[in-house]
Amino acid sequence: MPENGWVVAGSVAEFARTTMPMLAAEPVRNTLLLTVFDRLRSEGPHAFGDRAPQLLTWYDAGTPTGALLRTPPYAFVASDVPNESVESLVDLILAPGSELDGREINLPADCEAPFCAAWTARTGNAPRVLERFRLYRLDELVEPDPAPAGKPRLATEDDVDLLAEYIEAFWDETEHAVPRDVRGMARRMAEGRVAEGIFWLWLDESGTPVSLAGHTPVVADMSRIGPVYTPRELRGHGYAAGATIAATRAARALGAGEVLLFTDLANPISNRLYQRIGYRPLSDRARLDFTN
Repeated sequence: MPENGWVVAGSVAEFARTTMPMLAAEPVRNTLLLTVFDRLRSEGPHAFGDRAPQLLTWYDAGTPTGALLRTPPYAFVASDVPNESVESLVDLILAPGSELDGREINLPADCEAPFCAAWTARTGNAPRVLERFRLYRLDELVEPDPAPAGKPRLATEDDVDLLAEYIEAFWDETEHAVPRDVRGMARRMAEGRVAEGIFWLWLDESGTPVSLAGHTPVVADMSRIGPVYTPRELRGHGYAAGATIAATRAARALGAGEVLLFTDLANPISNRLYQRIGYRPLSDRARLDFTN
């Protein structure tokens, strides 16, 4: 391996061997990369689409100190990395014939300015901020007061159609890049998460599902809540809080020592909600569009 620079892994197994121990040493800060890679390891390199994942490691004095992954068609996801690696990454993306053809990146807030400066200097075009979001960690779970009407239920195979509809609507609202076959992907996700037992529904007093909250499998002692979705016409009744608490308890019951979640900083309602039920802010990230 080089003393310094980015190295592209030739396989999921290679990335697991060279880079995952570094990421797993700080599971809270690296929650996104850990959970995405866990899917690749459990479901194969095409877990997110037809194209192979792009897996890169930054070496400093011969030691892995940062990582970047992309599962096309989704954005690049970067760990905490030094400024010089950000500039080098921009050069790598812009290199003639580069296979790093993504045009969105999800990166720590501290890396946003260096990336934007390097991209603008080399192309004359400033990246556009698509989203700024905040990572929260569960401190002590607090029951909502007043409690929402209804109760939680683990999602089953009979709920797949509804779950797929909720996932599609969630993607649409959050502007997530999704495959052309969005319906098929949403359904496959719903089926997979139901089989894993990690999707929860909140039922209103009549027993009708009104909100969804999921969590990731436990990886490196950590699980992350998401997606959380309530149809617009059903919001304002505390259903999302009830569903999130159910998913949080489920993650804890499966052995997660740390339970995390992300919120869109442009949504003050969700940020207040999660703090009310016991989540505390940790760090910020940004998602950028750097299309030329």
